[in-house]
Amino acid sequence: MENIDNDETVIIEILESVKKLILEPRTDISWSTFNSKDELIIEIDAHIQKLRLRDFSKVKDLILLFAPTSDFQEISLSSGWGNRYLNISERFDIAIEGLYEKYQLKSFFDK
Repeated sequence: MENIDNDETVIIEILESVKKLILEPRTDISWSTFNSKDELIIEIDAHIQKLRLRDFSKVKDLILLFAPTSDFQEISLSSGWGNRYLNISERFDIAIEGLYEKYQLKSFFDK
């Protein structure tokens, strides 16, 4: 396996932990834009694969999943793990900022 730097590793670990929460029986995705847990897991797995390949073409989509009132937060609130998600999203924010700096990615708001 290729050498993955720390920020990518942290984001992958975060996505894996979100996957575990999504797969819990009590998780309710009805307030998200996804039609099923399977659809969401496929999306998460695609982001993990892209990070492993250092393909950042969909990183803005990944950021949107973690945005306030977006899919992950809505799911966490309706599923009873909202407080836990706040900690997860804080870790994500730090790691994604590091990723942007390290690879000099365009700002989320750049066109």
